[in-house]
Amino acid sequence: MLFLRKIGAVGAASLILGVSAHAQTQTIGGLLPTSQNQPSRQGTRGGNFLHIGVGARNGAMGGSVLTSVSGPTAWFTNPAGAAASEGLSLTAGYQKLYDDLDIGQAYFGANLPLLGGVVGVTLNTLNSGDMLRTDELNPFGQRLGGSTFAWTSNVAGVGYARRLTDKFNMGFQVKYISEGITDAGTSWIAGDVGTQFNTGLYGITIGGSIQNVGGSAHAGGPLLSRVVSTTDGSAIRETRRVNVFTLQTEIPVTFQFGVGAEILGTANALLGGAGGKNTLSAEFSANDATDQSTQYGFGAEYGFRNVLYLRGGKRIFGDQRSTGVSNGATNGLAGGFGIRLPLGGRSLKFDYSYQGAGALKNIQIFSFEVGR
Repeated sequence: MLFLRKIGAVGAASLILGVSAHAQTQTIGGLLPTSQNQPSRQGTRGGNFLHIGVGARNGAMGGSVLTSVSGPTAWFTNPAGAAASEGLSLTAGYQKLYDDLDIGQAYFGANLPLLGGVVGVTLNTLNSGDMLRTDELNPFGQRLGGSTFAWTSNVAGVGYARRLTDKFNMGFQVKYISEGITDAGTSWIAGDVGTQFNTGLYGITIGGSIQNVGGSAHAGGPLLSRVVSTTDGSAIRETRRVNVFTLQTEIPVTFQFGVGAEILGTANALLGGAGGKNTLSAEFSANDATDQSTQYGFGAEYGFRNVLYLRGGKRIFGDQRSTGVSNGATNGLAGGFGIRLPLGGRSLKFDYSYQGAGALKNIQIFSFEVGR
């Protein structure tokens, strides 16, 4: 049953991502785009797990943290934010994707002040959970058991960030990306670059990042090779191993832009209140990628005594997820909380978020961080 549910989830995801032919005109040559269904590049890139945001604070605020993200988590969203680390900082988290489908994502990051800035390393991995291996005679798996397999996606990165002025941060990162199943997969090398600029006006900060800039790659591995025999018509036969031809696949280059504002609780806040017990900030972001419609997000964060934080946000997907299909009103609606506790001159941070995912139900994220 778990196998069937995962297949159903993949089908639902395909529908949600706009791969379906809803309301399009069928022609002899295929699907003809109409004014209601403009052509897109959805489903044309590999590494689609790179679109899944990382971190509970990011999840709770609808993905809108480009201007305020800091610490090791920044490498996953905007490398410039890592420049704020003042000492050794560590972060780790687990993302429970799509309710009880056993699809999980885990991440780890570390920052260390070095070379006049901050050097960081990250690891991000997604696992589909075990699925039964099938064949033509057993499309739903072996009745009496049998081997299983799992789809895994991984990113390992190393980056450098620095404060160029008291108001401007910049960072970049190089990543190794891979995905696939045992003995068959694809890998890429890519880079990210990001900036944060504090305008000094009413607590407004501007941030932006370009992620996953890299080349294309072929899938490979033992499962994509075959043994064939050839002959020149005589009794002599030659056996050799050949690789199955696969098309090159690119990863989704993504551009993000955000504007954030401190509304209450700091010296530059719009409503003032420096030194008070309460803080309030808000942020808006836009996300444009080569394989999806432009997405928008907005979020807000309330803090009490720099100990307890409450957050909420909404992501607008710009496709069928936001226009009535799969509970469009609640799809992308998110909320969560955070706790900050002192720990030997540093702070221990715990964050949690819950995000509606329409037909795929929900995403829950648990994050931990130690640092300054």
